[in-house]
Amino acid sequence: MKLRYERGAVADLDEIFSYIAKDNPQAASRVVARVEEVAARIAAFPHIGRATRNPRFRRFPIGKYLIVYEVGKDEVVIHYVRHGARQRPWEGEE
Repeated sequence: MKLRYERGAVADLDEIFSYIAKDNPQAASRVVARVEEVAARIAAFPHIGRATRNPRFRRFPIGKYLIVYEVGKDEVVIHYVRHGARQRPWEGEE
């Protein structure tokens, strides 16, 4: 399946990179690369993640982070890449 990142997910990745890069730029690069690697795996196997309370979304953990995505007819859309401790708007939490 095709893989697409929503603007919010790109902003999430930028924020994660910036936060980690303050202390360790190499670690920040590794985290982002890992997210991209797992996102590609999700595109190949879209139902690998767990369902959320919102039936539109699935989630897949990577260490302390969650990739939240939607499976479309011919594409996987990454909506969020968030730290697991943050609020989860995809599950109705604000």
